Amino acid sequence: MIAALVAGGSGSRMGASLPKQFLMLCDKPVLVHTAECFLRHPQTEAVIIGTNPDWIEEARRITKQYFPEKPVYLAEGGSSRNETIVRIIDFAVSVLKCTDDDIVLSHDAVRPFVTQKMIDDSIAAMNRYPICTAAVAETDTVAWTEDGQSAGSFPDRSHVYRIQTPQTFRIGSFREVYSCLSDSEKAAATDVCSLFRQKGFSVGLIEGDRKNIKLTFPDDLQYAEWLYRNEKT
Repeated sequence: MIAALVAGGSGSRMGASLPKQFLMLCDKPVLVHTAECFLRHPQTEAVIIGTNPDWIEEARRITKQYFPEKPVYLAEGGSSRNETIVRIIDFAVSVLKCTDDDIVLSHDAVRPFVTQKMIDDSIAAMNRYPICTAAVAETDTVAWTEDGQSAGSFPDRSHVYRIQTPQTFRIGSFREVYSCLSDSEKAAATDVCSLFRQKGFSVGLIEGDRKNIKLTFPDDLQYAEWLYRNEKT
């Protein structure tokens, strides 16, 4: 199993001078916490981090400091999330000699609380689905709006789930789907699941975790610090 960490964000909404994946979460950078979650799993063969070329030297400094003898690698990211995943897969195939059967767990580098159960469940789901994603049931009332100002309808929340990562697939399946998509279809896809759905594939859902938050805003980092300290005690 390969963990593909997408770390191309600029962190503009975090309001920091560094991209959020490089910010300190208590004692270590966010990126390090996330990578360690996957390195603890016995089926992880490698962690590949796809990062913005402008920040690859910072990523290299961090990986050398925290993972000098671990199978952690860097790949230059692309102009979009899915293009970054393409480049990570290309690296896995050309450098690590991965094959079409190898499983990839693509994950936001700024979700540092992915659990071992979520990783287990994602791998197991590959026996039933071509792709799966972590997700949590929506508990709030949700509204559909066309203009962002008035609510048009209120979908039944029992059918609504919030998508998280990891999103899991085999290398061969991803390459087959991606090669069949037009440029406009690729541009319209916000994640790997969107790519597969455009070609009619079923997307399996595995149980996510409400603590598996994506760090986006300053208060997310404060909450993550609270979570981390409480998990350590």
